Amino acid sequence: MSNLKLAVAVMDIGTTGVRILVGRITDKGIPKIIAKSECVASEPINVLTPDLGRTQLRACVEKAVDTILAKTGIEITSCYVSLSNAFIRQVYSSGEIFLVPQAPVTGLDVGKVLNRASEVEYGDDEVLIDIVPLAYFADGELLKDKPETTVCSRLSLEANAIISRADVCTNISKLLSECGIKTDGFVPSFFASQKVFDSSSFFSSKGGGCFTVIADVGGTSTDVSIYYNGIPFAFDTVKVGGNNITRDIEVVLSVPSNQAARLKMNYNYAAPAAVTVNDTIQLDRADKEEQTIEASYLAGIINARIEDIAKKVERAAAELMESRGVSKSAISRFYFIGDGIVEYRGIKEVLESVIRTADVEAVDKGRDLGIKTSFTTALGMLIYISSKIKYGRRPSTVINHNETDAAKADDADSKDGKGKKGLKAFFGKFKG
Repeated sequence: MSNLKLAVAVMDIGTTGVRILVGRITDKGIPKIIAKSECVASEPINVLTPDLGRTQLRACVEKAVDTILAKTGIEITSCYVSLSNAFIRQVYSSGEIFLVPQAPVTGLDVGKVLNRASEVEYGDDEVLIDIVPLAYFADGELLKDKPETTVCSRLSLEANAIISRADVCTNISKLLSECGIKTDGFVPSFFASQKVFDSSSFFSSKGGGCFTVIADVGGTSTDVSIYYNGIPFAFDTVKVGGNNITRDIEVVLSVPSNQAARLKMNYNYAAPAAVTVNDTIQLDRADKEEQTIEASYLAGIINARIEDIAKKVERAAAELMESRGVSKSAISRFYFIGDGIVEYRGIKEVLESVIRTADVEAVDKGRDLGIKTSFTTALGMLIYISSKIKYGRRPSTVINHNETDAAKADDADSKDGKGKKGLKAFFGKFKG
């Protein structure tokens, strides 16, 4: 039995279920996935409800964790957990320290300036979950790279403090504790999306500066995140998702919910124009004379809801931009991701028919990265936390029952660089 010293476990809790990834961290801070599991809930999960939502969530967590243990011998006793944009807000912050005498910046100095930036005010019903550096300055000069080794007498930082609702964090941590799992920390949805799309090809435009919108369509809600040249700018949540499509089919066709779900899956056309073979579909209706419809009619129902999702995402993005004094016309691109929408045939054309002021794409990043679409957010979380390990984020407590301690002695000998103690103390603020 070996305690994997450099491993990270992440748990993406969505309204449709739970996804877990476990990664072993390489020397370059890159995760190598060594275990994964998924449990789909029989009813929508709501982390704020103490009864059905928590019961569903606990059942999914236990099943997903047990599946990993049974298949790989890996036991998860702590993990990082996702947070929807709906539960968080960001506050501008800054910090400054002086190096006397002038000296090269160390990890300890970075930890100190991050600590200064974390001294922000927030409500008694909120908690600080992270600090996102926006820019470092050495003696007033903007640094293009990380500040370590830069020689200066004054190190300052501009950052965003990420604040979460305390009741959400408490509910999740308590439930996981009941399952024998400690919460290492929380990862907001927009961090995960950023890491999955962390490429200049996604966060750039012909004109240089670029505002990009990523809409992550889930079961009951859609997280809308805006980035400026890849840096988180603003975020919100729209209360509509893939489950609304299922519900529309159920109501309009007067069919049971299980058939509505099957129809959505089997005839996933985003619009009547996308239908290649106009099949006749048999319905399970007890109170209607007409027992069949054509595939194009079903596509019309789906089309109406997808257009609604696109309109609400565009409106939310415009309001976010304008609330910060930036015209919505500055948005260059919209990316739609999430298993609630990307699988529909003809989806790009439908989205473009609604959003006409920017480039639009429906992207299956999971497929691009060699993983099931539903694991996209979990993968982004894993990449994000893994990149922070060398700066003091704690690894998860993960035990491999199929591995001896001697076999991974090199893990135990992993070294922290100079000055990492200060960063460890800083990141200790955000442990669950």
